[in-house]
Amino acid sequence: MERMRDISETHAGAFTGRRYLVTGGSRGIAAAIASALGEAGAQVIINHAARLDAAAGQPDAAEKLARHIAARGQKPELLDADLAQPGAGAALAQAVLAGGPVDGVILSASAQINKPLPEQSAAEIALQLQVNLTANLSLLQVLAPVMAARGFGRVLSIGSVQERSPSPEMPVYAMTKAAMRNLMDNLAGQYAARGVTFNTLSPGLIETDRNAFRRADPAAWAELTRRANPLGRAGQPDEMVAPALMFLSPAAGFLTGAALMITGGAHLGLQAAPAVD
Repeated sequence: MERMRDISETHAGAFTGRRYLVTGGSRGIAAAIASALGEAGAQVIINHAARLDAAAGQPDAAEKLARHIAARGQKPELLDADLAQPGAGAALAQAVLAGGPVDGVILSASAQINKPLPEQSAAEIALQLQVNLTANLSLLQVLAPVMAARGFGRVLSIGSVQERSPSPEMPVYAMTKAAMRNLMDNLAGQYAARGVTFNTLSPGLIETDRNAFRRADPAAWAELTRRANPLGRAGQPDEMVAPALMFLSPAAGFLTGAALMITGGAHLGLQAAPAVD
């Protein structure tokens, strides 16, 4: 929290008067970004799915985050929309616009099935395609032209190290993240002259409730994190905040079509190594 406070103070006032949508914004990396945006003066729209928050054992996650942001002087908006449902992306976009102009979108909501491809059902594959691709496409079909018409916009896709180093354990998820990276690059060129930037932030192993099942065995988790990257540890959600705010800042108008790996070095294909004297 101290790290996030320092980052928010660095950007204090920079986002005032701007309105940002954060999908899947109630937990994990997205919640850390939403909180920091609010503390930096932005009007934050927190998209969440109450059904999924409850399933994760955090039924009031969105409300808690909203209260945290409100305590710092902002008035966040909560939009409950389950992007796993057909048509949810377009409906969410319209709900956002009903509340006013939008200046930025953080595409963080995603579905991840940890199974080799032969073991994934058609429904599991369809879920990942719907949340990770179709819903994002639908959102951008509506919101990108609106931002372009106003001459300003920031779109940040939360990707994954698996764009570059796909895991056999989650092949469909990895594929969708690579596809989103391609889409961001494509749209970056199309919208550059109209003031809308498109970038990707690609985390490695980050300690969130999504991988809480792995921490049921502390020894196994310790070994996993030791081998995950050269730093030999999992990242924390608030370590994604500084690079996210860099991409989202109104001052970052010359930064588009970029992808930043925040992985502890995992994308280098190396494991933890002893310190060099």
